Amino acid sequence: MHKILIGAPVRQEAAILTEFLRSLRELHRDGLDVDFVFVDDNVEPASSDLLRDFAQHERTTLLPAEDQDDHYEKSEYGHVWTEELFWKVARFKDRILRHALANGHDGVFLIDSDLVLHPHTLQHLVAQGVDIVSEVFWTRWHPGMPDRPQVWLRDQYTMHEQRRDESLPQEEIDRRKQEFFMKLLRPGLHEVGGLGACTLISRRTLQAGVTFEAIGNCGLWGEDRHFCLRAAVHGLRLHADTHYPPLHVYRPSELPKVETFWANERTQGRRVAALQTFRAAMTAFGNTHFATMRGDEGLEHFGASLRTGLMASAADRTALAQRTREVTRTHVVWTTQKDLDDGGMHIGAALVREGSRDGVPFRDDFGALATLRDDGPDGAMRIVDLQFQRLAEAQPVPIVRKTHGNRVLLSMLVKNEAERHLATVLTDAARYVDEVLIVDDGSTDDTVAVCERLLQHVPHTIVRLGTSQFHDEHKLRRLQWELARSLRPDWVLCLDADEVFETRMAREIRALVDQDAYDAIAFRLYDFWDASHYRDDALWCAHRTFRQFLVRVLPTLNDEFRTTAQHCGRWPLAVGRLRAATSDLRLKHLGWAREEDRVRKFERYRQLDPQGAHGSLQQYASILDRTPNLVAFRE
Repeated sequence: MHKILIGAPVRQEAAILTEFLRSLRELHRDGLDVDFVFVDDNVEPASSDLLRDFAQHERTTLLPAEDQDDHYEKSEYGHVWTEELFWKVARFKDRILRHALANGHDGVFLIDSDLVLHPHTLQHLVAQGVDIVSEVFWTRWHPGMPDRPQVWLRDQYTMHEQRRDESLPQEEIDRRKQEFFMKLLRPGLHEVGGLGACTLISRRTLQAGVTFEAIGNCGLWGEDRHFCLRAAVHGLRLHADTHYPPLHVYRPSELPKVETFWANERTQGRRVAALQTFRAAMTAFGNTHFATMRGDEGLEHFGASLRTGLMASAADRTALAQRTREVTRTHVVWTTQKDLDDGGMHIGAALVREGSRDGVPFRDDFGALATLRDDGPDGAMRIVDLQFQRLAEAQPVPIVRKTHGNRVLLSMLVKNEAERHLATVLTDAARYVDEVLIVDDGSTDDTVAVCERLLQHVPHTIVRLGTSQFHDEHKLRRLQWELARSLRPDWVLCLDADEVFETRMAREIRALVDQDAYDAIAFRLYDFWDASHYRDDALWCAHRTFRQFLVRVLPTLNDEFRTTAQHCGRWPLAVGRLRAATSDLRLKHLGWAREEDRVRKFERYRQLDPQGAHGSLQQYASILDRTPNLVAFRE
């Protein structure tokens, strides 16, 4: 269960504060353990009374404000902020963040006290699994101006993409702005450069030291900009979610909008449910991998969906089934919705399908039109009709090598690791990776529970296989690779559950990935025979060779693996032909460090490879040597 702290500095008119607190009471909290903290900076006694009344019914901490020697002007024309007010609010927000850290909260939902939230907002934001995310709302900051969002792309409040070396005419600036606005008007999760006012902040962000305190050599206006800059410097990405836009009661004259907001609450929830149904269907339909060796696994899942009401024409299914040895990943780029007079709903979407067909990479675009209804026995949204149209023929895939902002995914295959080194490995890796993929190969112990507990503050995906597939390792490793690619990281770090880097990896990984000269990084692996010594002899000399453990995800990378039951390698064969660099960072392999593990591995190799077809019988026998040559390892 996620422990969430909802916090706000509060100086607010009683009428607006009443609606804010009402929306907090209405928040859905299943699966969440919610506390509240408010900094009471009110000048109206009635507003302070409202906070105290709220605290009588909810677990709430009321923090006193500073001496109120400032003047905060609000009118129908907007809010007037001074430099002193910005940093006063920054101190209030940082107090809330420190309160969350001290009390063991998994996240802080930091919100302004003039917002009215949709009941699903908090659960939805937690489910996104990202470090920093704001729910987008739109505000008319000054009368006569158009509504604008509280998120932006760069600098103070820039709403268009622009490279540092670009000079753009106003016409192109306006076009790019509209492109950004259109993206924010469609339900989705989008990466941005700045945000605030309605933000869920992960514990990992708090532990990294991201605060609202002023950065001395930065002239940007407002505490949220300084928070966002710190987050970016720490490699934390900022996201804007647009599924449940709150109502911003920016001026008292907007209070009549509140009842309209609540009247539309169920309709908005229904629209989001329809989108989630559609996206789930597209994921099942489009994400396939080589595990079947036919490339049609997505269609099998699609067929199961058809049996529960998902339909497409026979011609569409036949055309899409004509795929052999194909790896595809389908991404929903954008969607639009339209309510129908009969109670149904249309969803139109653009899909990007990319992958490789018989080893040749491709990308093509599809349009989809789905009709949904919620007239089933359980009231859930169901797709009752689905049509596809190819928008563009398959295109060659460009290669993009980013020199900053690269996202690193840790990909790990596990089985019955709960009592071994898993906790050590995951705790260490969580310090420096952006996301984690766990493929559980049929564990019968608490391995998955250990992963869920240790990764609760890190975006992660856990895929559980019903039965072990390790007897055919190349298919298992291929599945692991394709699942990692489907998450669209920039780099994949592939470690086993008993491999851990030297502690300086957390400081140096950014330099390894934020460059465009190399596509793979190789390291030396040291086989530990106890807690502080590694084995060094003719048969145990992996540490004398560099091997790739960190690989850039390239669209042109062929997906073929060595087809051997054992020792197939953890990467596709094509990785060996990438431009590679070596690092002096060392990787500690703890899998041999306990005698009981060595005995167990010896027995496993003897059973799986009795003739030494996939390895060395001499090395297998040496596992049980009584006096191996050991060397002390020093960080």
